[in-house]
Amino acid sequence: MKVAAETIVARPPGRPRDERATQAITEAALRQLGALGYARVSMESIASEAGVARATIYRRFKDKADLITAAIAANPGGRFPDQPSDDPRADLIVYLEAFDERFGESCVEVIGTLLGSREELDALALHRQRVVEPRTGYVRSLLVRAQELGELGTDIDVDLAVQMLTGSVLARRVSGIPSAPDWARRAIDIISTSGQPLDH
Repeated sequence: MKVAAETIVARPPGRPRDERATQAITEAALRQLGALGYARVSMESIASEAGVARATIYRRFKDKADLITAAIAANPGGRFPDQPSDDPRADLIVYLEAFDERFGESCVEVIGTLLGSREELDALALHRQRVVEPRTGYVRSLLVRAQELGELGTDIDVDLAVQMLTGSVLARRVSGIPSAPDWARRAIDIISTSGQPLDH
C-alpha cells in the first residue's frame, strides 16, 4: 500500500511578531518622551506602560536609542508623499506648523540629551539618520519643487533656507518664545526672491 506524498510547507523559525505589541511599545515610548523627557525614559517604564515584558522590547529594539528614534521616525509626521507637490508653499506651511506643534519640543529634548552625552554618540548618529535627515530632506524637496515651478528664485541657497526654516522652530523652543499663528507663512516669505512672497 502506497502512502500519498504530502507537501511540506516550511515554517519560518520562531513565532510571528505581534505588531500590536510593537505599536503599544512605540506609542508608550512617544508618550513618555513627551511627558518625561528622553533622559528619564527607561525600557522598564515603557514595558510597564505597554503591558509587555522587557524581553519583548529587546526582541525588537537594541536599546533605548534604537526604540526612541524608531518610534519618532514611524510617527505619521515622518511619512512623506512620494509624488512631487503641486503646491509646495502650502505643503511647506502645513509641515512646518505640524513640526512646530508636535515635534519641536521632543526634538530639542532628544538632541540636547544626546549632544550632552559622551556615551550616546551612536544614538545621536541614529537620530540624525532616522529622524533629522528625512524631515530636512522633505523640506528641501519642497523648496526645490517651488524653484521648478518658478515660485522661488533659483539663486536661493536651498540648504541654508532649510536650516533657517527648521532652525527657527528649535530657536523658539530654546528661548521660550511662543509661535505666532502665521509664523510659517512669514518665514517662507522672508526666504523668497527679493523678499517678496512666493507666487501663489
